[in-house]
Amino acid sequence: MTAPAPLFAGGRHGGALLLAVALAACGGKEVRPEPPRASCAPLELARNVDLEGFRSDRYAWRDSDCAPRSAFLVRNDTRDPAGWSGGYVRRYVYEAQGATRTCDGANDGVPGWGMVTCHVRTGASWGNWTEGVTGTGRTLFAGRHHALHEFRWSLPLGGHAVQVTVHYLFATGRDHPLYAITHDVSGVPPDALEADVRSPYGDLLFDGNANAEIAGLGWGDRRRFVTLGSRLTMASGWDYREPNVVPYTRMWTAAPDAEMGVVQTQTWLQKPSGGYWLYREAWGQRDEDGPMPVDWNWTYQLNQYQLPNNTRSHRMAWGSNYGALGWRQYARYGDDGMLSGHPYQSYSVFMVLGLHSKDPVLKQAAEVEAWQQVRLTATEGSVLTQGPGGVARSDAVPYDVPGFNPVHATWEARVSSNRAHLRFDTGAQPLHKPMLVLRGYTAAAPPARVLLDEQVLAADVDYFASVDDAGDVLWLTLNRTLTGTAALRVE
Repeated sequence: MTAPAPLFAGGRHGGALLLAVALAACGGKEVRPEPPRASCAPLELARNVDLEGFRSDRYAWRDSDCAPRSAFLVRNDTRDPAGWSGGYVRRYVYEAQGATRTCDGANDGVPGWGMVTCHVRTGASWGNWTEGVTGTGRTLFAGRHHALHEFRWSLPLGGHAVQVTVHYLFATGRDHPLYAITHDVSGVPPDALEADVRSPYGDLLFDGNANAEIAGLGWGDRRRFVTLGSRLTMASGWDYREPNVVPYTRMWTAAPDAEMGVVQTQTWLQKPSGGYWLYREAWGQRDEDGPMPVDWNWTYQLNQYQLPNNTRSHRMAWGSNYGALGWRQYARYGDDGMLSGHPYQSYSVFMVLGLHSKDPVLKQAAEVEAWQQVRLTATEGSVLTQGPGGVARSDAVPYDVPGFNPVHATWEARVSSNRAHLRFDTGAQPLHKPMLVLRGYTAAAPPARVLLDEQVLAADVDYFASVDDAGDVLWLTLNRTLTGTAALRVE
């Protein structure tokens, strides 16, 4: 007699849902289920923590392996012990090779990571950053598994005031915090300010405070730049030949095994980044024995200005061409198209830390690239196709991928009577642990049932939910890897 097929034997969702003990038809042999997976602890927020004099809000969450991570955000309403005005990550803690790795801000003038920094092309000053500028900060939302923290500043820049808003997003099941920023120059006359954007800027000892020599670095624009050899100097060789899709920067140490980087939530074609003119001479080239490009012409600011005399600098920033802030039209990197930097300049990136041997930056970039092929549809509720163009904005901007909001890297839909029935088609690549934002959700508690392909999921194990009562939003992260098609029901 042929044994009956199991109700759900999922390889395609990254681990089957467990069924009750079943009996095989042959001989009545007992088939025992695998032991159930443990639940993942909820996110924790500790307010106004005294971190060696740095007044901070500590967010602690569980990553994709359910391992603990935490970040200390320094409050930005007063001067801190380093002489800055907060608004950045002073300490980041995560698990590495079975041990806790604590990464603090450096002590060479830039005491953390996430500072707001802009340069002006011409003027009485080089530009400005949030070193001496106080602002306001608050927790926008702290649910069971998701939290948003907001910082705001009025940044004096080139004789004008730029209104800057930054969101940090932390979530169970997601390794890396998301950093979303908007520069609002709507109060500045068009073309009166010509500035660039370099946030998140900073110096974090990402190697567990070892302050080791930097072994290498790289970045991605339309091609990938990577240094050659095992020790970075201005004489290092490099390769700039491989095509690239998603913008990123990265830097690593060999001993200990550590990497830090930034990965954008959009592709380069959707949101170009980087600046200057290195592409003209270096795209498609390889120089085995160096030297490195001249410091002022790197596509992104990294540690080039410290590097000649300091091979241990962990400095890292983002980058753009001048005019990205303030001009109605400026040339994107590559000089093959024009973009607008007025009245807003907004973008979102992941702040990545991990083991260099596991390529966390390139892995995150590959995930963002895979998201471009996902198709999200709804038979109950509706998929959102547009949303604000950035944090602290109300304008409606079409999504490049229907349903995917790049501001917080979330899949978004509107519920119908607090219910939704969604279908993911992932294309050729898997979709890892998608985070959904379901709007119009008015219930005070999480849904009674969440089903994936009609199998009931367990809260805090198979999915992580948070209810935002004030915003009428249900945040929901699936603790699954989807491949092919998958139907999600929330009811």
